Amino acid sequence: MPTVLMLDVSLSMSRPVPTSDTTETHTRFTIATAAINTFLDYLCVHAKLEYVALVSFSSMYEVAVPFTRDFDSIRGKLLQLDEGDKTCIDTALLGVNQIVLNEWGCQTPVQIILITDGSSGVGTIGRNRIVQALPLPPSYPAKIHVLPIVSPHDTSLQHAMPLYQKIVDLANNTTSNSNGNMSRGSIYCPDQLTVPGVITAITRLCEQHYQEFWCTLKCGQLETRVQLFPAPQTVSHEGVDSTYTLANQLHVIGFLQQQELGTPMAISKHLVIPQAQAGGNAGSRENYGSKTPTKEGSSSTDGSTTEDDLSDPSKIPNFCVLLHGALKVEGMAAVVLLGAEWWGTLMAWCEASRSRRSCLLLSVLRPGSAAAPWLGALDQLGPADEGTTAAESFPVRSWRSYSSGGSACAWARPHALLADVQKVLRHARKLPDKTQHLFKELNRLRRAAISLGFSELLTAIGNALERECTALPPSAPSECALQLAHAANALRDPRTALDIKHTLTPLGPNYNASISH
Repeated sequence: MPTVLMLDVSLSMSRPVPTSDTTETHTRFTIATAAINTFLDYLCVHAKLEYVALVSFSSMYEVAVPFTRDFDSIRGKLLQLDEGDKTCIDTALLGVNQIVLNEWGCQTPVQIILITDGSSGVGTIGRNRIVQALPLPPSYPAKIHVLPIVSPHDTSLQHAMPLYQKIVDLANNTTSNSNGNMSRGSIYCPDQLTVPGVITAITRLCEQHYQEFWCTLKCGQLETRVQLFPAPQTVSHEGVDSTYTLANQLHVIGFLQQQELGTPMAISKHLVIPQAQAGGNAGSRENYGSKTPTKEGSSSTDGSTTEDDLSDPSKIPNFCVLLHGALKVEGMAAVVLLGAEWWGTLMAWCEASRSRRSCLLLSVLRPGSAAAPWLGALDQLGPADEGTTAAESFPVRSWRSYSSGGSACAWARPHALLADVQKVLRHARKLPDKTQHLFKELNRLRRAAISLGFSELLTAIGNALERECTALPPSAPSECALQLAHAANALRDPRTALDIKHTLTPLGPNYNASISH
């Protein structure tokens, strides 16, 4: 989960902080620098793979350091930042949104840490104007944490607190609505305006949102201790009140060819990192695809392990290395049971960088057995019958009749999706003559949306049909309103929301009798 550090460099950050120690003078900026260094030190121990960017802002923003894992470059840049003029948080957030979308797109969750001096720089009218100008909620999943470098009893903090709370709440709305993620941002006020007080606040933030997640990966009698990075979050299922938390044991229950698995919609993706052994990280990402080095006289020919082997972490057997190599060579993916009615997939993944390092990647699917509709119910998958070939076992003959199923949806560009939605609305405005055409288009869009994991489209179309229902002229037949309301409710029915085999049908000719009955 990438992190953006938003550092306020306005003139007010240069105000000295009164202390009892006359030998050393601190400003709010130097205290903020100490907090950032503490944050980076924490990542060096607990989250070395985290990508971090530094954005400085006053009335304008500047990308001081783009997303990087070289934390020393951020430390060095902190000493070279120039002072600005006034604080403009809305302008800085607009720049952060552009940076994140250009680098990560709109699907990757991002954490933003806003470090400022606790003063919005304007009065009540100005704060209301800033709230209206905030580019929130962003178009990507985000959590915003605010670290004000100010005394908790300062009156400026009391005036700015509604603004900070509004920023956090707007970002939380996006986070809670994206993939069911239940984690939220917050405001971390230091107990006192000193270096130790601010460091305590940033440490509390790190411990709550940058914790390591360790679990056991098992496959039959083989198992190993692994870390998932970034740490998985508690998620919720659409239409269901219950929440899902990743179990402490991940069980590999089967294997599929990658062509058969396809690309099901993933809530989140995590690197699987083996636990360090013998003073090193055996089977780490750098060692996944590498061959075991051989030293003359360091290992015996009968397969036994010598003392020299134990001193070399790369020669210690590790289940992750075995699983990664098998999946990579065979072109397969492992199906993993994450919890009750919750599955994921494991596959060998190669970084799109010059290093081309390969690692195990865990994709967390949507809760429920219909996470990959083309495979059927995941809880009913089993081994192929003896004597059958791969062609006979997969793909299974489809339940759909493609001769009458209509053309497939291809949404490579936004205008293609807009055209399909507008086609549905045109049929809705020509009811009751276009009733059959309306439900045919709804079923076509519904199958495509479920296959792509685009369930938000169904909710949006249901809302649009309800608006069309309320906009019907008084002279419209009563059947029009009934059919539109029926279609809107059917699209959002939690019992069949993700059932790709379900087909929406219009109300029958005796709907008036059934309603009166």
